[in-house]
Amino acid sequence: MGVFNINKIRDSVHGFIYFSDKEKEIIDWPEFQRLRYIKQLALTNYVYPGAGHTRFEHSLGVMEMASRMFDRLCNKSGISEMIKKSISKIDLDIEKARQVLRLAALLHDIGHLPFSHGGEAIIPQGKKHEDISISIIEYLQPKLDKLYYEGITKFVIQLIQKQLTIPELKLLKDIISGNIDADRMDYLLRDSHHCGVDYGYFDNNRLIDSLTVIEGINGGLDLAIDYGGIHALEALVLARYYMFTQVYYHKTRRIYDYYLRAFMESWKGKIHNFIDVIKYDDISLINDFRQSIYDNNSSYQKYAYRICKRRHHSTIYQTSEFTDGIDRRKAEGIFKQMEKMYNDEYDLIIDHGEGSIHKFLVEGEDADGEEFYVIRNNTEFLLTKESHIIRKMPKKFHVVRIYIDYKDTTRKLSKDFILRMRKEALEMEGKVR
Repeated sequence: MGVFNINKIRDSVHGFIYFSDKEKEIIDWPEFQRLRYIKQLALTNYVYPGAGHTRFEHSLGVMEMASRMFDRLCNKSGISEMIKKSISKIDLDIEKARQVLRLAALLHDIGHLPFSHGGEAIIPQGKKHEDISISIIEYLQPKLDKLYYEGITKFVIQLIQKQLTIPELKLLKDIISGNIDADRMDYLLRDSHHCGVDYGYFDNNRLIDSLTVIEGINGGLDLAIDYGGIHALEALVLARYYMFTQVYYHKTRRIYDYYLRAFMESWKGKIHNFIDVIKYDDISLINDFRQSIYDNNSSYQKYAYRICKRRHHSTIYQTSEFTDGIDRRKAEGIFKQMEKMYNDEYDLIIDHGEGSIHKFLVEGEDADGEEFYVIRNNTEFLLTKESHIIRKMPKKFHVVRIYIDYKDTTRKLSKDFILRMRKEALEMEGKVR
């Protein structure tokens, strides 16, 4: 679909990515170029040294994956006609819809703060980086509408915002931010590649080839898959689980996220409105770290010191990945007891790491899941009825860790002390309720 071989860039994950002159102009805008200096995985390179990739290449990758998904659907007999009929109701044709999709994919992360999710502590409660992306896209609306046509920006925003108000865009939104969207396909493959792990790999070609559409209950079309793609979809869900537990919620990554969030409190006066975000990147924050190390009057000095000198707390207690309320209460009890005993000289931190594995509706078990369908013998079946693996898999994981270190950041814990604390925490585990 379309001719985008005017410009190309070689990507480490997808090979050549092609884009038009108009897209090149947007890529060259300073608001987008800033993403070259926003790491995809914050300080994960402290654990996996190769994880220095950025939101810039990820955004290009999402655009590529979204295009592949849309093009495959449009090349399927019968599906193309369904798509044309649906989008014609809002005066879009296939090429225009494809362009809206590509722009939404390209710009979906334009609002990320320095160090990506690690810097989101300063966003007002209830808001996310997507809200900042929308504000920046609205700021760019005059340029975008002039470059393409008046009204294209409102379509792009529809695909990024949480609530969709134009049903005919539902299919495109599913591709950008759905259960098996281009975003997670790219970041799982990309993060796995750069971290040097195999956890995030899945058969993306088979999954994309199995995509289909069904009539949505609220108008528009919903993304679905043919029965033959179930195993590829199961692999995607498992890849997400493995990457979250082994990479994104790695114990050392989590403690550095804690330092980042704590230090970012000092930035609250810098961001007066969401558009101010485009002034800053990782370099801005790193410079602040380095300056704060020498500011003895700053309450944020210790966090900057720990980040710059890589002097992090040590883990002395960890629950399983699927804790229940009793396990979490016990962890809190252990933390409170140890804090009373060691608070004078030592700094203790408790961290609750909770992540989502999937959001698919499991009939009879919950009411807040998202319906997703598999087509078998020309009949629609709920995914969790067809896949025993996904039906039995927990939707969320929750791991609790307790960390300890000297309050004096220049001192270092001995291995014997850490082992003693771990043994003590386990002994407490049998006593607290």
